[in-house]
Amino acid sequence: MFFQPNSGTARPIRLLQALLLAMLLGGFSIHAHAQFAVNSGQSKLAGGLLSTSAQLTLKITGDPAQALSKGIGLTIVVRTRLYRASLASWYFKVANWEQRFLVEHHALSNRYTLTQVATGTTDHFPTLTETLSAIGRFATTVDLPAGTHENDDLQMRLQVSLDRKSLPGPLKLVALIFKDWQLRSSWERWKVKTR
Repeated sequence: MFFQPNSGTARPIRLLQALLLAMLLGGFSIHAHAQFAVNSGQSKLAGGLLSTSAQLTLKITGDPAQALSKGIGLTIVVRTRLYRASLASWYFKVANWEQRFLVEHHALSNRYTLTQVATGTTDHFPTLTETLSAIGRFATTVDLPAGTHENDDLQMRLQVSLDRKSLPGPLKLVALIFKDWQLRSSWERWKVKTR
């Protein structure tokens, strides 16, 4: 399908190729400033349920935003990991989860959509800033993993990043080479509280 010039995908492929060529020939003349950060977070455990909320800063401009405006969707991944302390005060990972969000721009309506990949739920926003702000108010609730107890010394860690593996083929190479596409926060950590 990718190599069939008369297929229905020929136009998007040509658009992607033109975008990549323009970015390479233009020397990435638009300076991209993108910042992903975990500002704060908390996790609470009650009744066998672990609730985590975090305030995230997500900013995308420059070439990644330009690719988005040309119809290339960007997937943002929020990863959470639960750790338990051992007798020697070392923390060992006992569980991890990830939530994926697909951000797309629709040229016809000039609006952005945000899709939670796991559920398929889609919301619409007028601006990229509002779309990213919706992800920035992150919240999730999961069951406490088997073998973990409410009186354990638990720690939550959280990171947000752009999933470069989900980009179209030729753009993956650009994302690997150029730092502007390597959008990732550091891992932030906090103690899990019991109510």
